[in-house]
Amino acid sequence: MQIPATTITQKGQVTIPVEVRRLLRLRSGDKVRFVVTQKKEVKIKTAERTSIMHLYGSLKPRVKVPKFKTGEELIRWESEAFERGVAEEDRRILRNYSKHK
Repeated sequence: MQIPATTITQKGQVTIPVEVRRLLRLRSGDKVRFVVTQKKEVKIKTAERTSIMHLYGSLKPRVKVPKFKTGEELIRWESEAFERGVAEEDRRILRNYSKHK
């Protein structure tokens, strides 16, 4: 497939021709990688699209979350954990405030 030439802007930007975007299924905001071969040819490759789900399990949880039998139990536990976190943060702020009086 012969694609017409494109121009590099003063900022170093290049418009990817519509034929190439269609072929690679590129959309606005997608990322591409430029790969330079030993023959100094440039290949454009689509960067892998990642979702938040790819990150699931990559961090250790700060607290152990128990198994719940119902959604209501989970909601209650989350609410209590949130309240504990807010109270803890309030205590920290008050301690720091007291030190600077």
